[in-house]
Amino acid sequence: MHVMEFDYPSASFGANLLATGSKFNYRFKIQGSGPLSLQYEDGSGHTHTSEGPKVELGDQGSLLVNIDPRGAVTWNPALTNPK
Repeated sequence: MHVMEFDYPSASFGANLLATGSKFNYRFKIQGSGPLSLQYEDGSGHTHTSEGPKVELGDQGSLLVNIDPRGAVTWNPALTNPK
């Protein structure tokens, strides 16, 4: 995967290259409400976008995003909000 960008309310982060089977860990703080999204370029240069779940200000926990070999994206949030 090339040029991966992960967008969340009020910010984004990314990586230039992720090898097949690799993991990318990143800590971030949700400072707004809105949807998550992932955009990446596959090995053939095709751009893919996946819309994720909506998050709320104050959500915390973990989020696993998996991209299978065919490009299907699954979102597995385990978030709570102490409000």
